[in-house]
Amino acid sequence: MSHMKQLALDIGLTPVPTLERFYPGPNTAALQHLRSALEGGQGGVLRAPVPVYLWGESGSGKTHLLKAVHEALREQGLQVGWMDASTEHLTPFDDSWSAVLLDEVDLYDSQQQALAFNWFINALNPA
Repeated sequence: MSHMKQLALDIGLTPVPTLERFYPGPNTAALQHLRSALEGGQGGVLRAPVPVYLWGESGSGKTHLLKAVHEALREQGLQVGWMDASTEHLTPFDDSWSAVLLDEVDLYDSQQQALAFNWFINALNPA
């Protein structure tokens, strides 16, 4: 007679990236800047265009921060444009977006580059 063994597998959902879960390390200034942008202005978001460019080594937390900002805006009931290198359905700019978030821009193909430029220009010049 053989005995059955059980293994406990951690198959829980990956938690949504948040600003609270981000370990800033040497990126404290970037985190503070993003928090102040999220907390200011009407509805918690600055309506004046505030471009922010994050760069760093692979694994330094850029995508986590962008996804955390996306989640914070979503929690405020705001709509956001999001594009990363895996985005296949290319959506035109939407004036209802409070922000556009562009991740992995160094990996964009020519169509994604053109759309990202369009989003950037439209975000800087709100209707």
